[in-house]
Amino acid sequence: MEKQMIELVMNPVRQRIIQCIALRGTVTTAQMLEELTDVPKASLYRHVKLLHEGGLLEVAEETKVRGTILRAYRLRQTPVDTNSNDQAAAAIYNALMSLMSSFRAYFGKPDRDPIADRLFLGTSTLMMTDGEFEEFTAGVGQLIQGAMTNKPAEGRKPRRITFISSPCEEDLTEGK
Repeated sequence: MEKQMIELVMNPVRQRIIQCIALRGTVTTAQMLEELTDVPKASLYRHVKLLHEGGLLEVAEETKVRGTILRAYRLRQTPVDTNSNDQAAAAIYNALMSLMSSFRAYFGKPDRDPIADRLFLGTSTLMMTDGEFEEFTAGVGQLIQGAMTNKPAEGRKPRRITFISSPCEEDLTEGK
């Protein structure tokens, strides 16, 4: 079940739908189409249906308009069980496997150009208190949140950013 959830959210169009709803709170498919102008209408409806059936979206309200029902969606309000280490480990593993699969597909293309595509990977070990780390992640979050409001435009293309925080293999402060 957890693997299906990860596969559900790893689709770039569905990620953008989730971002759209996260920014607006409650959104109709018509409003999503205004935001995601490069996504075909039928494709958007299909992705919204998958997210709804997968339990990530819920109907916030329904309104009858000329014989049809207009639905406004929001992210599911039921909290996720964060106390299960097994679920967390499975979610991280599946997300990393999906990311690896994306890179495998990218590097399998004969016309790939990592420099032109701005492909990079960086890993840094940062020495921070919990408070400093919370401030750091809040700043990164603000930068990402600002970019998430960008609408499709000439020269813009989807870019995937994966931000991972993990414990180090060893505590670098031991013995000090």
